[in-house]
Amino acid sequence: MPENKRLNLKGYLVISAVIVLTVGVGVLVFVGATSNTSTTVPTATGLPVAGQTQPTTSGSHAQSVAQGSFAPAAGGQTQSVLTLVSRAGGTIVTKDFLHNGETVADVVNPGTYVLAGSLGYCTASGVCGANASTTDFSISYATSTQFFNIILLAEPVGLVRSAAERFFLARLGIGEQAACALNYFVGTPYWVNESYDNKNLGFSFCHGATALPK
Repeated sequence: MPENKRLNLKGYLVISAVIVLTVGVGVLVFVGATSNTSTTVPTATGLPVAGQTQPTTSGSHAQSVAQGSFAPAAGGQTQSVLTLVSRAGGTIVTKDFLHNGETVADVVNPGTYVLAGSLGYCTASGVCGANASTTDFSISYATSTQFFNIILLAEPVGLVRSAAERFFLARLGIGEQAACALNYFVGTPYWVNESYDNKNLGFSFCHGATALPK
C-alpha cells in the first residue's frame, strides 16, 4: 500500500477514536448528572407527621364527657343536646332543656331561663313562669355561667328537695353522678326554714350534702 494512503487511513482511525471517546464521555457526564438530580415528591396531606400536633376536630373534647342517660329520639331522629362544663373542667352532655317547650326565658334577666316555677312577674304575653309549673320549688339556669339555682319553697324541705331532684334529672336526662359535677346551688329562703337559710344544701345524693328531715 502507498505511504500516503497508509497515513490517510491512520488519520481516519485517530479521528474515529476521538469521536467515540468524546461521545462516551458525554454519555457518562449526562448519566451522572441525571442520577444526582433530586426529585421533589409531593407529601400526602391529612396524615400525622412526627413532631407535629394534629388539629383537633370540632367534636372532640380535651376532658372526658359524661353522657346523659336519655334515650335516642323516636324514629331514629337526632336528639337535640347541650354540652355543659363541669366543676372539674370536663364536659357533660344533657338534653336540650332550654328549648323543650317548658322552659321560659327570663326577659328581665337576659341569659337566664326558668325550668320550673314562677318568673316572679308576668310578661305582656301572659307568661308568668315555666310551663312545668310548681309552687314547691323553682329552678333557673344562667347561660353565662352555666349555673343552676334550685330554690326549695315549701316544707318539708327534704321531700321538696327530692321532688326537685327528680324533675332536674329528668329534664336534663342525666344521672346522679353527672348532676353532682354540675355548677349548682340548692337552697331555701329564711321564710321557709330559717335553719337552712343562705346555705347550699346540695343534692341529697351528692357527697357533702346536708341531710334534711322528710
